[in-house]
Order: sequence, then C-alpha cells, then structure tokens
Amino acid sequence: MSLHEQISAYCANHKIRLAEKRVVVADQLLVANEFTDGDTLWRDMRSRGIKISPATVYESLNWLVTTGFAERRFATDSRKNLFGISRSVRNGLAG
Repeated sequence: MSLHEQISAYCANHKIRLAEKRVVVADQLLVANEFTDGDTLWRDMRSRGIKISPATVYESLNWLVTTGFAERRFATDSRKNLFGISRSVRNGLAG
C-alpha cells in the first residue's frame, strides 16, 4: 500500500478530510529518505517548485507525527526537531 493510500485510509477510517498538502509533505519526507528538519524540508520543496508555506509544512509534520506516519527526533548537535517517516509505515509500503 502506498503512503498516499495509507493516509487516505486513515482519514477515511477516522472520518476526517484528506488534506492533499499533508500527503505532499509526507511524500517529500519519504523522498528525503533521512530525518530532516522542517525548514530544510520546506526549502527542498520550494526548490522543486512545490508552493507551500512553512506553517503548512510544520502543521503537516505535526499531524503526521500525531497520527503515527512520521517520527520526531531531537537533534543532539542542535536544538532542532528532526522528522522522518516511521519505520512501521516504511515497512508497509508496496515495493
């Protein structure tokens, strides 16, 4: 099951609206393939031509963490929060 399908199923099961920006942020986090901070993710998305605000990126990241699609880690070398797709979600992705 793709990441988009997993998020769609979660939203359907919980009767909440599927916000496409959340899926876009999740996809970009998956592409990053490592834990990254929100500002770096936002800049990468902008450089790829994706129009999204920093606030939307952070709101989406927080939602993804709350719902279990992403994990938040604290960088030991700085005061930044780092985000990445959770291992359980990665394991559930179709190959």
